Amino acid sequence: NTAGYGLTDTIPNGLNPLILTGKYPIANLGALSVAPAVNMINYVRPVYPSIQNSGITETQGDIAQGTNTVREGFNVDGNGVKVCVLSDSYNSILGSPASTDIVNGDLPGAGNPEGHTTPVDIIKEYPYGQRSDEGRAMLQIVHDVAPGASLGFRTGTISEGDMAQGIIECAQSGCDVIADDITWLTSPFFQDGVLAKAIDSVTAMGVSYFVAAGNFDSKSYQHQYVPTTAP
Repeated sequence: NTAGYGLTDTIPNGLNPLILTGKYPIANLGALSVAPAVNMINYVRPVYPSIQNSGITETQGDIAQGTNTVREGFNVDGNGVKVCVLSDSYNSILGSPASTDIVNGDLPGAGNPEGHTTPVDIIKEYPYGQRSDEGRAMLQIVHDVAPGASLGFRTGTISEGDMAQGIIECAQSGCDVIADDITWLTSPFFQDGVLAKAIDSVTAMGVSYFVAAGNFDSKSYQHQYVPTTAP
């Protein structure tokens, strides 16, 4: 952030330390194409935001996948397992709706009417204002399916590198299962990027990791490879 460039409002890039992300004045873009900046910068691109997939209410998925029968038939409820979610935010909406969810039995914590009093472990909340709290909605579903499980949340929408760091932090916080609903358009397709490497690291530790790739099952094209001559 040398004088004359004007980069402001930088955000963490976690395990991508060579990437700088922030607000940059359009009027100063030309300065990036001349020395000394041109000798230090590989490329510049716009920031593409992440894409999310989207007690009083019980998820219909519980019956659809038969976990209600599993709980009764095998007397299991997730006790002894910690499930963590990576999404945008947990309790950023004004009025602390998470507190209401606990009282209603939709989330664990002090005041939960079913006796599930261990609060959600907030590893890192979204720090830049209000988001959709989709992470809280995901944890409500987990609590329906496995009410005895410990729950954790970590934001994953600050940057791709910060999410990779968050994956490692979840594992370090004792998460046995991690699920995310986040897609980054800039993740590489043909080789492992920072997120894939972080997931490989935690699965090597015995963590089960699940992504929302199925949400894109119909948004793809598959065909036998047909080579052609490059123009």
